[in-house]
Amino acid sequence: MVASWVSQASFSPPGITVAVAKDRAIESYMQVGKGFVVNILREDNYQKMFRHFLKRFAPGADRFADVDVISNIAEGGPVLSDSLAFLDCKVSSRLETPDHWIIYGIVENGNVSDLSCKTAVHHRKVANHY
Repeated sequence: MVASWVSQASFSPPGITVAVAKDRAIESYMQVGKGFVVNILREDNYQKMFRHFLKRFAPGADRFADVDVISNIAEGGPVLSDSLAFLDCKVSSRLETPDHWIIYGIVENGNVSDLSCKTAVHHRKVANHY
C-alpha cells in the first residue's frame, strides 16, 4: 500500500506511526507482534512504484509479482530494489480512529542505499479522499 501518513514517534526505541485505512486488506496483517517494512522511495524514480502500489488489488493477488525486490533482508517483508531506504518494523501497539488504525511500530533494522539522494514527497491536491 501507499501510506499517506508516516511519522517518527519515538527516539528510544526508534519508532514510527503509520495510518492504515480500516478498509485496506493489509490492516488485518498489522497486528501487535507482527512485522512490516516501510520502503522509502527516491525522489528521482518514485512514480512507477507509487502508481503500482496505489491501485487496489484483488484479494489474494501477488502485489509484488512484477516488482524487483530484495528478499530475506528484512523480517517484516520485501524490500523494493529501487527504494532509497527501508525500515524493518514490528507492531508494538494500535490506536483506533473512526476510519484508520494508527500503527505504532518499533524500528528493528533499516538501511539507506544512497545518502546523496532525496526522499520522494507527494502532495495531494485535496485532503478529504485518496
